[in-house]
Amino acid sequence: MSVSGKLAMAALRLIQPGKGSFSDLKECRARAERENARFVFSLPRSSKVDFSLLEGTGKPCPILRPKKPKDAEKAVLYIYGGVTNNWKTQRSMAIDFAAASGVETWYPVYPACTEVPMRETLAYLVEIYRRMTERFEPKKIVLCGVSMGGYYALQIVNWINHYGLDLPMPGLVIAHSPGGTPDNEADWDEMRKYEKRDPMFSEADLRMTLRLIPGDETPGWLLTPANGDFRNAPPTYLYFGEEMLAGNAVTYRRAYEQSGSGDRLHVEIVQNMMHGYSCMPVFPESKRAYYETLKLIEKI
Repeated sequence: MSVSGKLAMAALRLIQPGKGSFSDLKECRARAERENARFVFSLPRSSKVDFSLLEGTGKPCPILRPKKPKDAEKAVLYIYGGVTNNWKTQRSMAIDFAAASGVETWYPVYPACTEVPMRETLAYLVEIYRRMTERFEPKKIVLCGVSMGGYYALQIVNWINHYGLDLPMPGLVIAHSPGGTPDNEADWDEMRKYEKRDPMFSEADLRMTLRLIPGDETPGWLLTPANGDFRNAPPTYLYFGEEMLAGNAVTYRRAYEQSGSGDRLHVEIVQNMMHGYSCMPVFPESKRAYYETLKLIEKI
């Protein structure tokens, strides 16, 4: 357990950024609308990758090609996180990951869960994945997501099974602090055990997020990890810090085991690390997890 990690968590616990800020529905909805309205897409530039746009998607999907490629036969679908549109704030993470992995990385700009029903977003992301399978062997494709993006990466597998799509599974799923909502008190209690140590999020925040999702109610098979269908899932790696969402580990394990894929799920929960710690190589713990994911991509 690193000293730097302990200090960072202590600082976060002192200031508690964002924790409990989702308390007023009207205010939260207005804030989400403001943040989503600021979205104006423009193709970025980088010294590490070359950018192009996938055509015919209806929504922007930049393709990042490393200037120093390592394997032209592999690709990553990188799904950013957040409950509002965060493509700009997290694009540097995607650029760095594409450059470090050395493989082509697709970075779809998807509608936030505070903007459209989650089913609409999943349908779009599944379509992007289908487009990837037209260019790459599915076993050479990696689904990688952060926070809400980690949830979406896992739900692509669930979606394919639920609808019986004629779509092959990817070769690997990597989810950093993936979300999900319990549907019974026992699973909420599991989350509450971690919430006490989480400096960033609370149960109230998660419950408010559910109220901010527009449109029809999200179905339980999609919203709750324990109800997911993960048959034939590829090797799946979940990384959690000492955070409320680590309570989802139990439900994801249950769903994978019930789907006959229990031996393919690997879960890590690291003390004194914050939400999303594993997606950026900052602390010794995060560096170890980050470079482990790069090794996993290298091996598929």
